[in-house]
Amino acid sequence: MQRRASWQLYIFSFLITLLVFSLGLSIGLVIEKERLQEVDKINLEQQVGLKSLQLQQLYLESGDANCDAMNKILEANIQDLFESMNRVIEFNKKSIIDEELFDYQLRDYFLTEMQFLMFSKEIGEICGSDSVTVVYFYNADETDVQGEVLDYLKNIFDERLSVFSFDSNFEEEPMIEVLLESEGVEVFPTLIVNDVVYSGGLGAEELKEIICEELEEKPVECLIETLQ
Repeated sequence: MQRRASWQLYIFSFLITLLVFSLGLSIGLVIEKERLQEVDKINLEQQVGLKSLQLQQLYLESGDANCDAMNKILEANIQDLFESMNRVIEFNKKSIIDEELFDYQLRDYFLTEMQFLMFSKEIGEICGSDSVTVVYFYNADETDVQGEVLDYLKNIFDERLSVFSFDSNFEEEPMIEVLLESEGVEVFPTLIVNDVVYSGGLGAEELKEIICEELEEKPVECLIETLQ
């Protein structure tokens, strides 16, 4: 009788464990589906934004577009792209299935970022711009604080500083390797500030000084630093 009770207990425990596991898996699949739907929505937003920029470029080349409006649209799309990319990266960290699909999402974002970078250069050539463009190449080094430095300076200079960042370890997108080879990047982090390469990264004050030197109309922060 005692052995029979033990078997019943084992079976009951197994069923409870199976139920909990099935419930957890079901919840995980629902959450995963919601994440994928959110990422698809983000992708659609960026595709629409990119098409809008392409149309703006045609107007710009025809001489009908307003350069100030073009720069504002570009800045807004870049900011939306970065916020969206951070969300996708967080989704990827928490993903329980289909990591390959998330890799495709990340590829799409990096490619979109490259397109925004090229648009930014074209707008600067046609319209002229009193702003600074920074391209940031990073790897998996947890001690790298360059990203935090760029966030700090972005808050200071706002739309007058455009930052484009690329993960050198993301081998799934070959265009990143093309950029690395084209710019001769071998050390990480590396910054390219208005086409000038700085290997090994830059501190906040040093990079701030370089940005201020590049700007014709100095913001208050640059003037205070100069007076000191």
